[in-house]
This record gives sequence, structure tokens and C-alpha cells, in this order.
Amino acid sequence: MKYLHPNIAAIFAILLVYLISITHPIFSQTNSNIVKDSNLRFVQLIENLRTTVGEEMMRLDNINDNYLTKLSGLVSYDRVYLSKTSEKQFFNKDALDSLRMPKMTRELKCLSEALYFEARGEQIEGQLAVADVIINRKNSNQFPNTICGVVSEGAPKRHACQFSYNCDGKLELIYDKKTYRRIVKLASMILNGAFSDVTNGATFFHASEVSPSWSKKFKKTRKIGRHIFYKN
Repeated sequence: MKYLHPNIAAIFAILLVYLISITHPIFSQTNSNIVKDSNLRFVQLIENLRTTVGEEMMRLDNINDNYLTKLSGLVSYDRVYLSKTSEKQFFNKDALDSLRMPKMTRELKCLSEALYFEARGEQIEGQLAVADVIINRKNSNQFPNTICGVVSEGAPKRHACQFSYNCDGKLELIYDKKTYRRIVKLASMILNGAFSDVTNGATFFHASEVSPSWSKKFKKTRKIGRHIFYKN
């Protein structure tokens, strides 16, 4: 059985009393005056509520959409970020260092390793962008439907995989433990929906210092850090 929220129940109780008071035939003239006063107060309450909602909607409309796409989900950092105009106030590495390590899962491990080997030298937005490509692929019917499936696609073939670290012939060892811990925390937040897609729906990317032939077949969406992003 579902119960009404206390505030909603209280509102219904007030409205019920109000309706009874204005419809009951045995109330005296004094009670009629009370009803009129109550009615006036009720109308004023509604007007005040309408004004408050209108003001808050105007404040929301004035927030730059670019800021909204970069909210971290951590109130203490977002409040500072939204109060400034400088991009330097964006959720940073210090914020990640302050978080606890999340519980490791297979999907989190796959995403974290992909970000570490493909984008550990990028700023946070650049790491977000690479993660977005992986997630966009997972959500597309053109690619495997898991994070691990996406990052390991084509891995058995030398230089034929989708993510180069999986088939470059090198041993994948994580030397920079501090950076890896940050990436694990960031990847966990990404998997939990803390960030919006910063790539505008990209499903492909490459380093800016190369120009692969396949890039001409797709639409460029953004350049973030040292990577250029595309969608088909």
C-alpha cells in the first residue's frame, strides 16, 4: 500500500476543511466572514506560489546550457562552478581525490582501463569525451551492447581493434596509480549518469596528429583536447 507524502496529505486536509466550511448551510454570518477571510488568504497563497515558481523558472532560463552539461553531481563543487564565469571552476582533479574509491565491477574496470590507456593525459573533459564515445557505442545497435564488448572489439587481431591499446602488442601495465584512481572514480560517476554527453553523440575519435581515411566518411562533432570526435 502506498502512503501519501505528509505535505500532500496536509494540503488535501486543508482543502477538505475549506470546502466543507464554504458549503455547510448551518454556519452563522460570523462563520461566513471567516470563510471570506480564508478564501482571500488562499488566493494570496496561490498568487505568492505562482510568483515564486515564475522567478525560479526565470533563474533556470538564465543558466548557460554549457554549464549544465558539466555539472558533476557534487553540490559543493557545482555551487562554486555555477557562481563563476571562469571555466577553471569546473569540477577538477581535487574533487576526484576527495571521493572514495567505488566498488569495482567488470564494466567499471573495462571503462577505467580504456580511459587510462586512451586518455590519461587529457584533462577531465577529454576523458569524459572518450568515455562518451564508448557509452554511445554501447547504446548503438551497430556495436556490442556492453562496455567491455565495445572496448575489446577486434582485440584478437593485431592493429585491427577499435581501441588501439588492446592490439598494439604492448603489455598493458598501470604505472600511474594516482591517475588510475582518479579515472576509476570518474568512470564510476559517468556510469551512474553524473555527466551529459560532451561529444554531441560521437561514436568515433582519433588523435589530432593523425588523419585516418575513415574520418572522411563521418561527421565531425567536436575537438576536445588532442582528440577529434565524429558520428555516423
